[in-house]
Amino acid sequence: MNRLLLKFKFTEWQSTYQHFKIKRFYKEAKIERTFGVGMLNQNHQWIIKLDGKIVQTHFQNELILPTSQLAQSIADEFNSQKEFIQTTTMPLLILAKNAVGIETNQRIRQFMEYSIINYLERDTVLFREQSQSQLYQIQQNKLDPQLKLFNQQFGMHLQINYGLEIKPLKQYDKIKIQNILKKLNSWQLVSLDSQVENLKSCILALQIWNNHITIQQAVQLSRIEEDYQISQNQKIEKHHDDLDENTIIAKVNAAKLLIQLIQIQSITY
Repeated sequence: MNRLLLKFKFTEWQSTYQHFKIKRFYKEAKIERTFGVGMLNQNHQWIIKLDGKIVQTHFQNELILPTSQLAQSIADEFNSQKEFIQTTTMPLLILAKNAVGIETNQRIRQFMEYSIINYLERDTVLFREQSQSQLYQIQQNKLDPQLKLFNQQFGMHLQINYGLEIKPLKQYDKIKIQNILKKLNSWQLVSLDSQVENLKSCILALQIWNNHITIQQAVQLSRIEEDYQISQNQKIEKHHDDLDENTIIAKVNAAKLLIQLIQIQSITY
């Protein structure tokens, strides 16, 4: 229950804004350098102001960012809003608020690590159709190489799940992924979590991370079953499916861009 409450509080800003139309309440977003005393991370020096008022996090803390490039990109998201605020066009703001939130509440980090590990156990790459169908052959041809590469690179022994069967992670595999996540700073963890959630795959997210596959390839691999069902069922509208795919690509791209924007300057976390 604590995890559910934590998850709700963690995402309430986003979900609330999605259900209610919020009229744009500011004229302009600008960035400003700050040297606040008592900052949680002294390397964070940039803030965003909406008509002079500092943008805050979910927990009403000032949103202080590590680079001017990230701050300006988020300010651009604010300035690009029209009459009503569309949070779907502000992915960097949402990711940044989540990253700063982790630094103010370690329980959020614990939940996020737990969520990623949970995804790995039920990873899209591990799923196989139970029967020797055409879908099974496609999964085998396209996903088996990704699983083999992942196991080799990270020294894991993940196994395929057939049908509804879900094999729990072996203890050594769980320790491996826990160690990987512990080494990530807050920004890296938020970026990875977003990619994992959108791809429904920790394996594909880490393959992107290590530049083994492109975002486009990862999205296609994550949608093998959906694309197969569409090819077999003419009633499914391809137009709406394309919109879903483009949304996923945009979100995963934003998560990758977040890391690029904080690495522009030399910063130690």
